[in-house]
Amino acid sequence: MQPAYVNVYSVDKGAGLWEQAFVGLWMFIIYLPIEAFSPLRYLCILGFLVITVYDYKRLVPLMVRCWPLFALAILGLMSIGWAPYPAEAFRQGVLFFLSSFVAVVIAARMTPQQALRVIMFAGMATTIASIPHWGTFAGGGPYASKNYFAVHMLFCMLLSLITVLNDKEPLYLRLLALPFVPTCLLFIYMADSATSLVFAVLGGAGLIAIKFFWAPATKVRGLSMLVILFAIVVVLVGALAVFNMPQNTFVERFLDLVGKDATLTGRTALWEGARLAAEEKPWFGLGLEGFWYYDSGAAQTLNENDYKAFGTKLTFHNAYWEVRVHLGYVGLALFLIFLGWTSLRLLYLWFKDGSLVNSALVLLVAVNLTMTFTESLLWGMFTTPVFLQSLAGIVPFRLHAPKLEGRARIVPVT
Repeated sequence: MQPAYVNVYSVDKGAGLWEQAFVGLWMFIIYLPIEAFSPLRYLCILGFLVITVYDYKRLVPLMVRCWPLFALAILGLMSIGWAPYPAEAFRQGVLFFLSSFVAVVIAARMTPQQALRVIMFAGMATTIASIPHWGTFAGGGPYASKNYFAVHMLFCMLLSLITVLNDKEPLYLRLLALPFVPTCLLFIYMADSATSLVFAVLGGAGLIAIKFFWAPATKVRGLSMLVILFAIVVVLVGALAVFNMPQNTFVERFLDLVGKDATLTGRTALWEGARLAAEEKPWFGLGLEGFWYYDSGAAQTLNENDYKAFGTKLTFHNAYWEVRVHLGYVGLALFLIFLGWTSLRLLYLWFKDGSLVNSALVLLVAVNLTMTFTESLLWGMFTTPVFLQSLAGIVPFRLHAPKLEGRARIVPVT
């Protein structure tokens, strides 16, 4: 009998249990930003540096390939040359850089499924820790504002639903995640955050549609593209029907439905203040920490108009205005490169591999991108949305996919 030849693959199973526990602790620390966690935060960063030294042959080249994640942070560090408070700008720039650094280390060491799982565990722990704040959810509960609280409950709900729908997860884990879906939805409702509630309903429906319609469609050649084209046609026809209606009041009715007014709860006034501030130094901005400081007349005027205490560090509730004000048009270009690089790479991977995990990550990134217009979460360091957006750009490298090691010869035993 003739010998047979087979391909031999190696499979990287990702991080071990101890490393997953360490990353889970880190995700909980950034998921629930309490000042008491600051020493632990720096100890964890030291741990990531140790991991980098241990696995430098793989991590350092990967960081070079992920340069769009670091470009904005580098410009922020350079802004110490024109920021009003260079020391604060330097500190903020270092934290921005470390945020991308940690994201690359985690994404390189863990499979996408493991990464989403540890974020879910962090969300579960935060949900439990929020229960003593039951009566204060409308004021933010354990967070500084209700919007931040609701957004983090939203991510926990979506990640728990992903786990429940994922057949590849152990049964005990799916059962553990199940009660957190309605619990987080209830907390979002109690927080009175209409934006997050809309995303929770649409996101949940999207995940169910992905599980029962999109995933089966990807297994039939050409059917997935047909589904996409059909969805695009439906959206376009619906948009044409709406815009051609006389006396169109859909926008006003939608704002009333979600409990918003035409100013989006005062956001338009903040955006006008951001526009005026951005015009001072349009190309390179005011520098990191260059606007929300105690002796800035413009910042304190916005505080007064928003009924906030003197010296409060607000946000512009818009990631693009945050970048425009602090790092100008140059920073905005780098920020758009970051968003485009991460989102388009993930979208390309999704067309090639429409698995539930990849589909779920696409949905989470879609939530991220939509929220950039009304929240500033992607302009920050060590936040869950920033990590998810960075993960979206690194996953397409398929670091944990089976690798062909060669061919083996099989000799039949006679």
